[in-house]
Amino acid sequence: MLSLLLSATPSALAQWEPETSEPTTEAEAAPPPPASGQEELPLDEESDVHSQVASFAITKLRDSPAVVTSMTAEEIRNSGARDLMDVLLQVPGFFFGVDTQGAVGPGFRGLWGYEGKVLLVVDGKELNEQLYSTMQLGNELPVELIERIEVVRGPGSVIYGGNAELAVINVITRGVQGSTDLMVSGTYGQLAKVNGRRSLTLSGRKVFESAPGLSVFASASLGQGQRSDAQFQDFFGNSADMGGNTKLNPTTVQAGVGYRDLQLSVLYQRFATSAIVAFDEVLDAPSSSDFESFHAELSNRFRPSERVEIIPRFNLTLSEPFRDADQASEFYYEKRVMRLRGRTMARWAALDFLQLTGGVDVASDQGKLRGPADVGLQTAFGEDGATSVSYLNVAGFVEAFSENPIVTVVAGARYENHSDFGSSFVPRLVLLRGFGPFSAKALFSRAFRAPGIENISLGADVKPERTTVYELEGTLRFGDGHALSANAFDVGVSDPIIYSYDAVANEEAYRNLGRLGSRGIELDYHVKGSWGRAALSYSFYAPSGRNDVADYQVPGHSNAFTGMPTHKASLSGSLKVQPWLSVNPTAVLVGRRFAVDVPDDDGDSAVEELPTQLLLNLYVRAEDVGTKGLEIGAGVYNLLGTNFRIAQPYNGGHAPMPVFSREFLVKLSYLFDPGLSEL
Repeated sequence: MLSLLLSATPSALAQWEPETSEPTTEAEAAPPPPASGQEELPLDEESDVHSQVASFAITKLRDSPAVVTSMTAEEIRNSGARDLMDVLLQVPGFFFGVDTQGAVGPGFRGLWGYEGKVLLVVDGKELNEQLYSTMQLGNELPVELIERIEVVRGPGSVIYGGNAELAVINVITRGVQGSTDLMVSGTYGQLAKVNGRRSLTLSGRKVFESAPGLSVFASASLGQGQRSDAQFQDFFGNSADMGGNTKLNPTTVQAGVGYRDLQLSVLYQRFATSAIVAFDEVLDAPSSSDFESFHAELSNRFRPSERVEIIPRFNLTLSEPFRDADQASEFYYEKRVMRLRGRTMARWAALDFLQLTGGVDVASDQGKLRGPADVGLQTAFGEDGATSVSYLNVAGFVEAFSENPIVTVVAGARYENHSDFGSSFVPRLVLLRGFGPFSAKALFSRAFRAPGIENISLGADVKPERTTVYELEGTLRFGDGHALSANAFDVGVSDPIIYSYDAVANEEAYRNLGRLGSRGIELDYHVKGSWGRAALSYSFYAPSGRNDVADYQVPGHSNAFTGMPTHKASLSGSLKVQPWLSVNPTAVLVGRRFAVDVPDDDGDSAVEELPTQLLLNLYVRAEDVGTKGLEIGAGVYNLLGTNFRIAQPYNGGHAPMPVFSREFLVKLSYLFDPGLSEL
């Protein structure tokens, strides 16, 4: 039911809760995650949490006009998830691939999503960098600060624009909303050969009772880690030890202040990485890449009448991705991007059963060289040798959300015009219907991937790639705490932006080429009771007959994707041994994958098959140990010691790289909440 129109009276808009960002989860409208020692929400009540991740309207999560997977803070902590990779392993459709300079990114439904196809949003701030539009995975965000993760398993371009072609990962962290509290957490992990993950996280929040509506928060997290401690071997037979040479060191700082509807928040992140392979061959010494960014957002809300709400947002982003500031390095790269963005959205409850939303979104991107061109990997912007570049993107969007006894209809569209590559138009239509315990969704959506600054600079007239998606989802809630969902989908991509690297000339290039596509099914089952909870999912996806891009084909296996499995199953559970003690196993079974080398002089490519493999983790969590709010956790990851490797999802010459080495980890956390201590 439309939560914005809960009341049939003209005061419906007066019931709207303040929002921290748009579009994102209404964290303050949803029940807060349970504090240590408290009971979790029943499964049927969890589905009543309100969300704005897939629509401009605020809806119940189960009525969201998209296929959405949600994980609460309690589920994330119980699972012992160390980062987003551990979380996404449990989400249907997601897997991972390795790209240049040891970077790891997401694949979704068999399609490579690292550059501009999967959008990462943290507290309303889009974290994909603006040069290549990538997101980095592996020890990237402090999970201790996460209160909820919502994953839109499908296109989000109508809502978010040109970096949400395939999926959206929406992360809500501890922010200005909530009660006065203080949290401190420390983690120590050990691999077989070297130290694993180590982190220290501190977060505090203050609500001023003397000034109703005023609150502040701040958090800081320092971490260290290694991608793996296994041996990496390239396609030439050279090998190197990853232990000590594949660092993943994040630094995250957040702060914010809110007064009623006016909110200001900032996020600083530095992700220092190193790799022992750059493009295809083992290096003599590891190369470093730093990803540094600063995000600031100012938002407010105005109500000129009881049925109208206007929400302006202003963002500043500064980023320096893939930075290697050593000009003597063959991988020297030092470019900075500044993005200024302004968005204004207006919602109108025109009728008790109809909400109309519209708005504008204007972004200005400015890229600049911070050092000389034609040194290492650093090139000028475009063929004219420019040391700076500037682009303007203007967008307008509309959405109608209508609920009626026959079927709920959500229709929307987005039009964008970019100063370099022109316009993009994407519509969306969603039908939702409930029949007692059964609900169904039918979705049609178009989406696009907008070229980033370097896609334009290194390409020849690169234009947006276009995607068309059809989805059908049915969900049955039965018995006491059971829910079963099935989803069928078809994804077609026209003119995909394809990356290529010439190792001889040391040159990168982008071009639009051919078509890609996938289709398949996803099953998701959840059960919850007084004993704990369990979740089982299965994904099957295969090329849909439109895969005519040679770089993404596996010779001799027309029904497989390069680097991506066609089958994935996951099982996660949380068994309450005692009210304060839980045992939490996680098992992920990944089907065979194929790694494809670059073609030789005769046009033939070597193919390596990676077998079906099982990842098994076990995490034990004890809450309120000795005192309220003190938590101790211990886990073993990759319990079986599987030599787990991920491949490059195109024939770029990068051999499969080990990830998910066996790790022993302990975690100590303490939450001081004066409000709870008084209960």
